[in-house]
Amino acid sequence: MIKSLPVTDFVEYPQGNVLLRDLRWKYPVISHGEGVYLFDTLGNQYIDGCGGAFVSCLGHNNSDIVEAVFEQCKKVAYINGKHFTSQASEDLATLIASLSPPGLNKVAMLNSGSDAVEAALKFALQVHAEKGNLKKKKIIARTPGYHGNTFMALSMSARPAYKKFFGMHLSPILFVDACYEYRNQVPGDYFSTGADFYIKQLEDLIQKENPEEIAALIVEPMGASSTLGSLPPNGFLERMQKLCEKHNILTISDEVACGSGRTGKFYASQHWNFEPDVMVLGKSINAGYMPLALVIVQQKHLDVIHQNSGSYLHAQTYLQSPGVAACGLAVVQKILKEGLMDNCTKIGSYIQDQLMERLKEHPHVGFITGKGMMMGVEFVKDRSSKKAFDRKEKVAEGLAATAFKNGAIVWVSTGMADDVNGDGWVVAPPYIMDQAHADELVDKLVNSIEEYFKK
Repeated sequence: MIKSLPVTDFVEYPQGNVLLRDLRWKYPVISHGEGVYLFDTLGNQYIDGCGGAFVSCLGHNNSDIVEAVFEQCKKVAYINGKHFTSQASEDLATLIASLSPPGLNKVAMLNSGSDAVEAALKFALQVHAEKGNLKKKKIIARTPGYHGNTFMALSMSARPAYKKFFGMHLSPILFVDACYEYRNQVPGDYFSTGADFYIKQLEDLIQKENPEEIAALIVEPMGASSTLGSLPPNGFLERMQKLCEKHNILTISDEVACGSGRTGKFYASQHWNFEPDVMVLGKSINAGYMPLALVIVQQKHLDVIHQNSGSYLHAQTYLQSPGVAACGLAVVQKILKEGLMDNCTKIGSYIQDQLMERLKEHPHVGFITGKGMMMGVEFVKDRSSKKAFDRKEKVAEGLAATAFKNGAIVWVSTGMADDVNGDGWVVAPPYIMDQAHADELVDKLVNSIEEYFKK
């Protein structure tokens, strides 16, 4: 009989046999979750201000989601997506298509956001190849940004820390600036004139690199971990789409973090009338119950493949797995049935307003932004000059550790100042939060910020 480590207190390296992500963190052991709270084996309670990693959008102990997965898994363990389809997969795809912009009506079900980003990019490259545009191989992404941890997704993620360890293995990617209101270089008002600035930068890059060689542009329609929920300038995403259409560059909207209802609309891109060629969803689409991410593509592009090779050249073992599809279907149905997108708008706005009001005079809070249940805070050494803390100080991590000690969980983000320095939090709570939960979360976050900076 295998005798495992008795986990009744904490686990820290080198204890146990789990490959811990942070080898210097002392890990509490979670016993269970309920609603917006997590509980460890010592009885400590944590309010989950970021849904783990923007995942647990429905909180914990949703028996209806568990039951839906259980009932499907009782019917069949697994089927191969090359041989069969299932009612669960067809129902999820139909529901997603009904929520998507016209034409975006073909859905692939994969396992993670990184997987889905890879599949989306391969789809774009294949569409060009099927048309005979074999020169179209270059990819444009934005910096700072994040698209996942597989090697191609990592290549597009513009994080210097990754290049330190994996640089020689990353693919060459073209980069333009991400839209970040707090540290933008726009001459004039960011929201009213910023689109001109970012469109010119993109057009200049396209012309420099030859539009006949550029296959795709991948964007987060609004910021997530890299730019703290920052919003794009007015009209930018629509103009970006038209510019790409002009040069036959396919657009990929990475909504792994900001999609699935988190901003108050099912797709964040819908706030700005952006209708890309490919959508990518993950995280909240599964609410943490099963590994699921989606790639949604325009049928007109799939028609090109149908008329030529006849096969989309991407495969994974669990592609269109019925048990996972049943999870996604139950999650989306619950979001719609319980009006949780409206709650994201209402409670998300309340949290952001409360943070702004209570931190507006704090000397080390430089910026607060966001939409719905996706918002962020950047911390600075000097508010008047926007000077960032030296990364060696690990201010964001220290602040998050203080909040963690006080029973609140937030997501740490770094590098937004110059790709290395910059300290921030992302707050992305479960959609089910009510005002009492919001008040508790804000109190813990504000008190933790004040406690940390008093040291």
